[in-house]
Amino acid sequence: MDKIYIISFTQKGAELSLKLHNIYPDALLYGKYPAHNIKMLEKDIKSFTADIFNESKAIIFIAAIGIAVRAIAPLIVSKNKDAAVIVLDDTGKFVIPVLSGHIGGANEMALKIAEYINAEPVITTATDRNNKFAVDVWAEKNNLYIDDISMIKEVSSRLLRNENVGFISDYKIQGLLPEGVISDVQQECGMVIADNIDVQPFPYTMQLIPKEYILGIGARKGAEYHYLKDLVERVLKENNIDKRKIKAIASIDIKKDEKAILKLSKELNVPFITYSKDELANVQGDFISSNFVKSITGVDNVCERAVKCFYGSEIVVKKLCENGFTLSIGYQLWQGSF
Repeated sequence: MDKIYIISFTQKGAELSLKLHNIYPDALLYGKYPAHNIKMLEKDIKSFTADIFNESKAIIFIAAIGIAVRAIAPLIVSKNKDAAVIVLDDTGKFVIPVLSGHIGGANEMALKIAEYINAEPVITTATDRNNKFAVDVWAEKNNLYIDDISMIKEVSSRLLRNENVGFISDYKIQGLLPEGVISDVQQECGMVIADNIDVQPFPYTMQLIPKEYILGIGARKGAEYHYLKDLVERVLKENNIDKRKIKAIASIDIKKDEKAILKLSKELNVPFITYSKDELANVQGDFISSNFVKSITGVDNVCERAVKCFYGSEIVVKKLCENGFTLSIGYQLWQGSF
C-alpha cells in the first residue's frame, strides 16, 4: 500500500518517468522503452494494473487519460481504499489527478509534480476549485477516521452552497476554524471529534474518530495471518479499543516483508512502520525481555520497543505472545490543527 508505480508507453514518457524518479526515488518504473531504472512492461496494461492496484499508494500513468481510465475502471472500490491515480501527457504539459484526489493524496501529488516539471495541474474537485474546506483532506492529514464516507459529500455540498457546518471537538485543536465551519450545535449538519464515538449531536453528523493507538507486533517467519487477526481482535475487544482508532503498526525492519503483518496493515488501512535493531535497542523503558528473541533479532523485545519507538508512545498493553506472534499496544493522545 505504500508503493508508487510510474508507467510510460513512449520514449518521451520514459524520459519523463526518469525525471519523476528524482522526486519519488523509491517509485517502481515500468514502460515499453526500458532503460536505466525502467523495467519492461511485459503484460497488457489492464492486467498489470490489476496486479499492482491494491498494493499501491499511487499509480502515475504517462499516457492518454483514456488508457488510465480503462485500466483502473474495474478496480475502483471507494475513495477511502483506492490508490491515488495521476495522469501526465508525455510532453509533461499537464498533470491530472484522476482518482483519490483527496484521501489518497492524488491532488497533492499532482501539484508537487507540476511544480517540479513546470507543468499545469488540472484539479477538478469542487472544494479545491472554489477554495472551500475539504474535510476529507483535513481528516487524512490529522489522522482522523471518517466513519461514514457518504458524509464527505454532505459536508462539502453544504460548504459549496455557502451554508455553515457545525463543529464540536472533545480535543484541543490548534488554529482557526475554516470559513463556513462554526462551533455551533444548532446546525443541521456538523462534524464531531469525540472519545465517545456514538455521539450524534447533529441531524447529519460526520463522526471523525481520532487515531490514537499503535500496534507493536513481532512475528515468527511465516506465521499464519489468521492467528494474528484473532489475537489483535481479541486483545482490542478485551481493552475496549475500537480498531478504527488504530494509527499504525510498528515492528523491526527484518519483518518489513512479513506477509501476515502486511495483510493486517492493508485490512486496517494503516501504515506499517519498521525500525532497525539499533533504533529499538536504544529506546529506554521497562520491557519484557526474551533471550530467544534477542538471538534472532538482535534485541530482547520487538513489540514493546517498536511501540515506544513510534514517537515515544505510552505502552497500555504489555507484551502478549501467541501462535508465533507478539503484540503490544501503545497510546498517543490525538492532536490536530487547522
